[in-house]
Amino acid sequence: RGEVDVDLVSGVDYGPLTSLIGYNLRRAQIRIYQDFLDTMEPWSITPPRFSAMVLIRHNADMKLTELARAMGIARSGAVEVVNSLEKLGYVKRCDSRTDRRAYALALTQEGEAALKKVTRLIQEHDARISAHLSEEEQRQLRELLERLG
Repeated sequence: RGEVDVDLVSGVDYGPLTSLIGYNLRRAQIRIYQDFLDTMEPWSITPPRFSAMVLIRHNADMKLTELARAMGIARSGAVEVVNSLEKLGYVKRCDSRTDRRAYALALTQEGEAALKKVTRLIQEHDARISAHLSEEEQRQLRELLERLG
C-alpha cells in the first residue's frame, strides 16, 4: 500500500494553509483513514462498508434507497457498497415485508459475526486516534464537527 506522509515538512512555508479548517481536517482525515484501512485490511472493510453494515444491522427491512439516503451517497454508490458486501458474504437481499417492488437488506450470519468483531477493532482504532484528546475534548470535537456539517 502506498502510504502518504501527511506530516508538515520542516523548512516548507505552507502560507495560509495551516490556518484553514478544511486543510487541517483533510490532513487529519488522511491519517485517520490510513489507520482505519490498516486495521480493517484482513476484513476488506472500508468506512462505507462498515457504515452500511451498521445501518443495515440497526434498521430492519432497510431498502437500498434508504441506505443511500442514510449514508449521504448516491443510489449507485450504495449499490456498489452492497454488491461488495454481498461478494464478501456479509449482506443479502431479501423480499421486503413492506414493499413488494423492493428488496430489503439484511446481514448474513457471517456478516453479523464479522460486524461484531470489526466493531470492536474500530472502537479500538477510534480510541487510538483520539488518545491525545481528553474525553471532554473528544466530546467538543464531535460537537464542533457536527456543527460544520
